[in-house]
Amino acid sequence: MPVRKSPQPLQPAGDSRYTRTMPTSSRRRLASPPIVGARPIELRVRGDFVEWLAASGGTLAVTTYNSGKLALFSAPDGTLTASYWSLPRPMGMAVSGNQLAVATRDLLWQMEIAANDAAAEANQLITPRQVDATGRLDAHDLAFDRRGLLFANTRFNCVARPSERASFKRTWQPPFMADAATNTAVDCCHLNGIGVREGRLAMATAFCERSEPAAWRAGDRFASGVLLDVRQNRVAVRGLSMPHSPRWHDGQWWLCDSGRGALATVHLGREIFEPVIELPGMTRGLTFVGDRAVVGLSRIRKRHILDAPPVRERWPRLRSGVAVVDYARGVETGSLEFVRGGREVYDAAFLPGVTAATFPTEAVGA
Repeated sequence: MPVRKSPQPLQPAGDSRYTRTMPTSSRRRLASPPIVGARPIELRVRGDFVEWLAASGGTLAVTTYNSGKLALFSAPDGTLTASYWSLPRPMGMAVSGNQLAVATRDLLWQMEIAANDAAAEANQLITPRQVDATGRLDAHDLAFDRRGLLFANTRFNCVARPSERASFKRTWQPPFMADAATNTAVDCCHLNGIGVREGRLAMATAFCERSEPAAWRAGDRFASGVLLDVRQNRVAVRGLSMPHSPRWHDGQWWLCDSGRGALATVHLGREIFEPVIELPGMTRGLTFVGDRAVVGLSRIRKRHILDAPPVRERWPRLRSGVAVVDYARGVETGSLEFVRGGREVYDAAFLPGVTAATFPTEAVGA
């Protein structure tokens, strides 16, 4: 497995100022298989989650970055099964064909999904094939475009690609960052989400449109969030609350209006967003499977930098896990909750046609 190491200190590629260096019941709780040194994971399912997952013909992947797990859930025979792999701070994911990419604390993993048993094509083994050592860029969302892997480089306020000769290669940065010291490794606007449409980078989300160091922490992050139109290089929608996870589906853009605990659609022509459903948790992580949206939920602590008071005030009890939403009706039809071992979900991804997937037996250390 090739490992491309980044130089130190962190630096972008192509910048001359830097020297080049190198069936269960809907209430059943399931315990996870033991992982050495890991906190136990306990799950609760509600509604038609298991039936929906079985009918989907695929596997749902979820990252829980505070507990360091990449989790796979499937229900090939109507019984929920779970597989976990320990990774250091797993965040965004992207799926393209038989590839699954995962961002971790200082690495970008590209894994192959391949048949583990010639007699059972649906039994898949997820094996690392390439690892890019980026350093601590605070990578958030991942996406595949026509040229390969993209990632939200939150520490450098840009969208980037892995690079063979540097920590990253900058692909795009917001227009309000153009005159700033963009090569300073300070998160200014908390650019976190990226969305691809028809094989091209199209949208990004950020908590604010300011270029001062750590400006997103100092401002009103509950109403200063923006959706950024990458192709037109402009702010497309304002007034969002800590937005994440822009996704193109069914002829329109969707995102998580996280600070309000909402899944929302975007009307670009009118530069507005419209909540579809509000859920009992901070919404973050979004994928679509047919006529269902799978939305990640997190239980954010009080006084945490990503605390969401409007969500806590509305719901007496918050959940961490994923909610399955019939988005045409704005109704939650099922859910999977991390009762223990997964307070904060970052992303959800769907592996179509993979009804039984496993990881290598050894965990990945920090």
